[in-house]
Amino acid sequence: MTHIDIHTLGEKVEFKASRSHGPGGQNKDHRSTKVHMWVSVDDLPLEPLEKRRLREKLAHHVNKEDELWVEDQETRYQEENREKALERLASMINEAIKEPPVRIPNEPPLSAEDDRIREKKIIGDKKKQRREGHIPQGNA
Repeated sequence: MTHIDIHTLGEKVEFKASRSHGPGGQNKDHRSTKVHMWVSVDDLPLEPLEKRRLREKLAHHVNKEDELWVEDQETRYQEENREKALERLASMINEAIKEPPVRIPNEPPLSAEDDRIREKKIIGDKKKQRREGHIPQGNA
């Protein structure tokens, strides 16, 4: 399994800054602190299976140009937002390409089947009592 490091992403990632609608005081109207970041999935040093898994798990973060994108506007400073976005991008990639654990199929215990049957009988008895206690309203 491949592990993506923030520093290996650095050369392939494109940045764009825009005005944030978050905190900023008097500077918020003329400082571009929001960071948009994207990287082409094909440029990532991953195996084809890992790229496919990444596209599936992060489908809502992959655009039509097959680029993985992230944005951040948490702080007032563009550099901090850029670092946070880069870290988030790397962690998203690493989490998405993790190989899922192999599931070992098992059977439910016999006691679970007995419990299920016992619950069904209790519910059936309740319904039966309701029917017996019910007096039909007919044309009398």
